[in-house]
Amino acid sequence: MVRFPESELERLKARTDLVALVEASGVKLARHGEDWIGLCPHHSDKNPSLIVSPKKGLWNCLGACRSGGSAIDWVMRTQGLTFREAVVHLQERAGSS
Repeated sequence: MVRFPESELERLKARTDLVALVEASGVKLARHGEDWIGLCPHHSDKNPSLIVSPKKGLWNCLGACRSGGSAIDWVMRTQGLTFREAVVHLQERAGSS
C-alpha cells in the first residue's frame, strides 16, 4: 500500500480551494465573516449548519450529522471514496486547475 507523506497531504490540503470543492458538490454557500455557511448535504437541513473555514482549511456541520474535517474528508464523505482514492482525486483535481 502506498503511503502519502504528511508533508504532501498538508500541501494538498493547503492548495485545495475548499469553498470551490464544497460548491462543486452542489452546496450553495454564503459568506459569513471569514467563513462560509450553507445547508449540509449529509442530512436533511432546513437551516444552514455547514460551516466552511477556508483560512483553517476545515469544514464542520453543527447540525444532525456533526461531521467535519479537511478537503480529503469532504471528498471521502460526499463521494464515498477511501482515503487513498480521495487523495488521488484531489491530486488530479489540483493538476487540472
